[in-house]
Amino acid sequence: MKTPKNLAAFSLFAALLLLTAGSTTAFGQQTPPQDKTDDVVRISTELVQTGVTVVDKQGRFVDGLKPEQFELKVDGQPVTPSFFERVTAGTVREEKLAEAAVAAGKTAAPAAPAASSYRGRTIIFFVDDLHLSLDGLGRTRGALKHFIDEQMTPLDQVAFVSTTGQMGFLQQFTDNKTVLRAALERLKPVPMTTRDGDQPPMTEFVALRISNGDRQAAEFYIDKLLEGFVSKKLGAAGARQLNRNGAYEMVKVRANNIVFGVEAVTEATLTSLDNWVNGISQIPGRKLIFFISEGFYLDTRREVGGANAQLQRVTDTATRTGSVIYTIDARGLFAPMADATGDRPLDPKGNLDRATVGEGTISQDGLNALAGDTGGRFLRNQNYFDAWVTRMLDETSNYYLLAWRPPTEEQKGAKFKRIEVSIAGRPELTVRLPKGFLLGRSAADAAKAAKDKTQPAAAASTGKGPEGEIKSALTAAAPKKGLPTQLSVGFLDVPGTGPVLTASMQMATDVLGYGDDGKQPAAIDLAGVVLTEQGKPAGSFKTRLTVNPLAENVSVENPGVVYNNKVPLKPGLYQVRVAARDDRTGRVGSAIQWIEIPDLASKRLTLSSLMIGGQFVGKRKDAGAGDAPEQVQFSVDRRFKAGSHLNFLSLVYNATPGGGGAPDLEAQIKITRNGQAIVNTPARKISTPQGTDLARIPYGADIGLNNLPAGRYVLQLTINDRTARTTATQQATFDVE
Repeated sequence: MKTPKNLAAFSLFAALLLLTAGSTTAFGQQTPPQDKTDDVVRISTELVQTGVTVVDKQGRFVDGLKPEQFELKVDGQPVTPSFFERVTAGTVREEKLAEAAVAAGKTAAPAAPAASSYRGRTIIFFVDDLHLSLDGLGRTRGALKHFIDEQMTPLDQVAFVSTTGQMGFLQQFTDNKTVLRAALERLKPVPMTTRDGDQPPMTEFVALRISNGDRQAAEFYIDKLLEGFVSKKLGAAGARQLNRNGAYEMVKVRANNIVFGVEAVTEATLTSLDNWVNGISQIPGRKLIFFISEGFYLDTRREVGGANAQLQRVTDTATRTGSVIYTIDARGLFAPMADATGDRPLDPKGNLDRATVGEGTISQDGLNALAGDTGGRFLRNQNYFDAWVTRMLDETSNYYLLAWRPPTEEQKGAKFKRIEVSIAGRPELTVRLPKGFLLGRSAADAAKAAKDKTQPAAAASTGKGPEGEIKSALTAAAPKKGLPTQLSVGFLDVPGTGPVLTASMQMATDVLGYGDDGKQPAAIDLAGVVLTEQGKPAGSFKTRLTVNPLAENVSVENPGVVYNNKVPLKPGLYQVRVAARDDRTGRVGSAIQWIEIPDLASKRLTLSSLMIGGQFVGKRKDAGAGDAPEQVQFSVDRRFKAGSHLNFLSLVYNATPGGGGAPDLEAQIKITRNGQAIVNTPARKISTPQGTDLARIPYGADIGLNNLPAGRYVLQLTINDRTARTTATQQATFDVE
């Protein structure tokens, strides 16, 4: 590992690169071929797929099982799987399996080599804020903060969402911890809407009991109602006119009003969850959902079984999208008895105590069913969620994928089909999987799910044609893959300009349309938008690139074209969305990334983004200006050949001057893979030669990749200011082929 000799030149070229309004570079990139299929449908009219987790009594995944050991039944009838494979979650292989299974129906295509075999986990924390008390909210916030700080890896795609959508634009998948912290700050208590203002207070559970005809549960409120009429309204004579049956009817009216609210809130919760699970269907591989709530009631007086039907829809959607739901009771360890919170009035006769027997358990039925029916687990009566979340993440890291074709005649109607899987001769093993799916789910159901306004970046009506396709890609919840498109975003503080964001797009050119003879120029339409954390536009661009086909005698491995766009921005949190469309083939690709622009006016020690893989790409010709200096293009996809070198550059801002004027800085470089340190250098002093701009001190290094096997890595740079005793850190991922 060494510091490059041309470090000062790198710093200059980086500034020149940012001051250019936009630039395009065509070159050969080490980019592996990518799949060109946009979406993965997990259930079609021909094939059903389901992930199956098998664990022993200690909760450990059971490896090495064979297809013939799995006994699959659908509605009690034996079914022979037409597809079987053991899968590691978060891998590129997992992403390909669904497409191969749908296409072949029998066996998966052989695994193809990839630059990175691991692409990370997809995790949602769904906070049911309509069923969450202030105490439960505090426990939930603590658990989510711990996940961000201690459990989340740089490769994970994570989303924090809530039933009411109160996190707004931040309810999206990201690998950026700053985004998740900002989303967590927006999580606030939601006022309970199902309680009435009458006294004495009536809980939802007691209201349900009364609404279902439990006269004993109503006796307390009948007594209080009659007491009120005697003392305040009708007097003794009026009280005789209002008998207990009349008072009971009045109490039932009050209870029914509460129950109607309970039903509406439960429906909103399950509908929002179903829509969110449906909305992630474009994301490949297994999705893990942690549903955090304080429970809800499945059956009510108005529509017995209504909530159960909604649960079936959620289970069906989870099966379709490859999602597993783990539920957490945010109440933690609790005792379902009268307390001093004001929810349960004092009842000397004990009628309310008898009416609330089993309240806690019944409120957990929905959470238990939601987890069990989708192949997950339910955590109850524990105050600490952190270790359990870690275990569940580990438990779902491996599974078996089964697929089969149901009989054609079974495709009609919207009947719920139950799935059972067991391991022959191994009764001690536990098998977890979604409990069923709906065949013939109506188009109305799908349309209703698509209308949910709480889904991330819901696509508005964008019209048809090329422009409409680009707009649709820009607003889609998941990136489009028709035209392989990479995005890298970074910021530098430019003298006289301030913070400038660079969005670099890289499009594969070997899949473009070059005409029938393959010799015509191709055209790529590009568009991008920079959005604030509130979802408001802060910048945009739109352009067209012309790409000439390679000459017949020229061979370039995986050629690509790069376009850079620069936007001066104020400090803040931003999302960059880009889309590209090949004019001839109609292939569309898109990408999304977040970036935080720090406030340098705070005078805190700060690093610019890590710019990785800088290379000189030739000279530019500016009209009337002669030859411009050579340009530096930093890597967009950050893929490197094994045995090659990786160079990087960062600028240090707000370093504190030392006794001689120059700051006393040290740098440490760390490279990790799967959380394990591969390279960890000792602290090295940063020299600041005479003439160095102390407002933006460059630091870079050249790292040999000879000893790194293929895979994905995290590069972390830490700068220590020994004078101010402060530290700044910046990191980025890269792949070794």
